[in-house]
Amino acid sequence: MRWIDFARVHGGDVVGGLPGAALRRIAEAIDAGREILEVARQESVRPDGLPPSVLSRCWELEERRLRWVEAARSVAEARSREGLAPLPEALLREMRTPDALAALDRASRLAPGATAIELREYVSIWDDSLALARRDGTVRLAASTDDAQKLAPYEDLSGRSDAPAALPAHRWLAARRGEREGAIGIRFEFPRDAMIDRVRAVRLKLARDEAERAPEALLEGLVMCELVAALRRQLDERAESEALSAAASAYAALFRIPPVAAEKLGAVFFGRGPRPVSWVVADGGGACLEAGTDAGVAQGWAAALVEKLRGTGMTLLVLPASSPAVERLREVERAADGKFTLSRIPTAAMREAKAGLAGPDAELPSGQAAALVLVRRALDPAGSFSAVDPASLGLAEYQHDLDAARVSKYLLTARGLASLEAERAAAVRTAAGTAAAEASAAAAAAPAGTPGLSFGGMPAGSINSIDDLRPGMILAGTVTTVAEFGAFVNVGLRQEGLVHVSEMADHRVQSASDIVRPGQSVRVRVVDVDRNRNRISLSLRLQDTRPPRGPGGPGGGRAKSAALRELDKFFKK
Repeated sequence: MRWIDFARVHGGDVVGGLPGAALRRIAEAIDAGREILEVARQESVRPDGLPPSVLSRCWELEERRLRWVEAARSVAEARSREGLAPLPEALLREMRTPDALAALDRASRLAPGATAIELREYVSIWDDSLALARRDGTVRLAASTDDAQKLAPYEDLSGRSDAPAALPAHRWLAARRGEREGAIGIRFEFPRDAMIDRVRAVRLKLARDEAERAPEALLEGLVMCELVAALRRQLDERAESEALSAAASAYAALFRIPPVAAEKLGAVFFGRGPRPVSWVVADGGGACLEAGTDAGVAQGWAAALVEKLRGTGMTLLVLPASSPAVERLREVERAADGKFTLSRIPTAAMREAKAGLAGPDAELPSGQAAALVLVRRALDPAGSFSAVDPASLGLAEYQHDLDAARVSKYLLTARGLASLEAERAAAVRTAAGTAAAEASAAAAAAPAGTPGLSFGGMPAGSINSIDDLRPGMILAGTVTTVAEFGAFVNVGLRQEGLVHVSEMADHRVQSASDIVRPGQSVRVRVVDVDRNRNRISLSLRLQDTRPPRGPGGPGGGRAKSAALRELDKFFKK
């Protein structure tokens, strides 16, 4: 199935309301096998191009489509080997998941003479039973060994039970690891009576063959034979998706670390346990000037080390964000307090980073090389963290239980899209700053008595993150994308805000394109900020002048609720 066809049938939460021309471009590019980063780069220079944040959801939809296509191919090949007729193409396209495809195949085998309408009812039994199992079923975890040493890492899991839909992803990943190591057993329990009632409720709509089959037998042949495997796959996929999403957020945070600037700076690195403390002094370009190692055991060693570093003329000290040698790190922090500007840098993937050192730097002892890596990460966080495979940073929870190639690909794509988003935001900030400067110059040049011209709103650059936003703020921004349901506006942040059509004017607006165009400078009011989901809702109505509407007024609360549902549907991944 082509990407655009799959998106229309199964991806309304991703593509609903997006411009048709942009969707066609994206679909053609994806179907041609082009990488999403290549597509995103081309979109970023188009006036009607989709933001990278939207393209990331298109990419995730493509991952879903590939799993669906593989499942459809597997079903077709199995039926061909067994001499069975192919399933109707139109019916296959309706199946939303690989598990539904497999259920359709089982239904056609159970009732060879069933019509398309009847086969849909069989699949509805599967879908409803799976939903019941997820909501009302139980996953029970129990010790599967008497070996105390093997069980020790999982003792908190033993005896736990949750509904599959409520089972936390991290607990499922831990249980799966315990199961592989022979420490934890996983058992599923299902609401069979409710499932049988579902079969009875639709039995009259099924093929005539079912008149002679007991509901329990149909449930077994259609649902129970695959239910455990399907739930396991769903829990695996959900846990992987959540782990990768959290890892991508942590990865993006590394690129938001502000770089430091100093003519001369140093770093201290702490090995595990009683290992020596290593240090380096470097110039503002990251070239190593001095390096050394201190045993770190003498009385007052931390104060002596700090004084030695002060004697080099350095003004900034880089320390690990965390270290197994917690007490040693704290001693240096206390000794350096008030004597240096301190910068703290993550130490993930130090081995890989040290392997990238060249020339004399590569000859440094391990601890000193690690200290030099800290210096360079502080000077250029984005460049330094880009230089190592993102999978080596260990950002995903239970990462060793996930597919390494998929982790690496996911994070590389996330990094590329985040970089494009940052470039897009920087370009808008530059444009907004230029516009503000021009407006200020025009205001200064205006004759006395002439109303002053102003850019209006809070200029880009005066807000640095989504945490700086508050409802009611008036901001200057630039329209980046226009869709039927609204327009994206860049206010100088990595996250773009959305102006819904209901917030574009005091009168009813049929299409956002009637009000704004890409590249247009606008003033917007912050309506709502959802920091947990990185959502910014904006309005072109700088003051809400519309009269309050009661529940029975025109449109009343229904119109507002519909708008909010549409907005939430778009934002939802």
